[in-house]
Amino acid sequence: MMEKFTFPGPGIGYSMHNHSNFSDGASTLEEMCRAAKASGLKLFGMSDHWVVPAYEGTGTESWRMKHDRLAEYIETLQKLKKELEDDNFTLKIGLEVDFFFENMDEIIDDLNKYPLDYLIGSVHCCGTFPVDHAAYDWEPLPMEERDAICEMYWKKVEGAAARKEFLFLGHLDLPKKFALIDNSRYIAHAARVLDILQQNGGAIELNTSGWFKPCAAPYPDLEILKLANARKVPVVVNADAHHHDHVRRNFNEAEQLLAEAGYHFN
Repeated sequence: MMEKFTFPGPGIGYSMHNHSNFSDGASTLEEMCRAAKASGLKLFGMSDHWVVPAYEGTGTESWRMKHDRLAEYIETLQKLKKELEDDNFTLKIGLEVDFFFENMDEIIDDLNKYPLDYLIGSVHCCGTFPVDHAAYDWEPLPMEERDAICEMYWKKVEGAAARKEFLFLGHLDLPKKFALIDNSRYIAHAARVLDILQQNGGAIELNTSGWFKPCAAPYPDLEILKLANARKVPVVVNADAHHHDHVRRNFNEAEQLLAEAGYHFN
């Protein structure tokens, strides 16, 4: 596994949260990796969705990698590493792992059997509720139910932050995606997650895909980035690309936002 990031983190130049058609992406692994090299990225990581639900009813089958394809995924990326890597480009093999309290030890033990470079810790499911599936999942819910889901979400993110196996956490404030959640209500929750990361040497991403969602803002927002900087939590900018045209989308805007949050890179 890759070594933990040190503050302030790699910032711009890497993109380590990306998806292919092995999960819910639109492009092949080869298309993604060749586009990343052509874009001038120094380091590119593929991180297709790995979800092993702890209970039934999550509906994740439609967007996660099939469990029997993991060896093929790794083998394909190993071949692309040999072909594409040079002094200016490095390819890393990762997975975006959905966090469940109930079976995380078993998931990690299983993944440790494979030659993976890194794991991203993410939360997409609160019970069987799909946090980022569609606005219509959230719209009928009264504020009390929305708040309960967000409370569960942040508690699960705290659990992910406590796992030292994750190189960084994915899209920290994901429930805001559909512009139906007041993010300011959960700043204290984000601060607790950042405190855990500070203690464990963990990191976060600045995920630029949020700029292209209804919330029209990256994950996380400026206020949370300022809290992360104050705690010296490292950050890496990621496109969360699902198409090869998007491997460094809005990276200039991300660089400006990080500077506003107080992050400075060599």
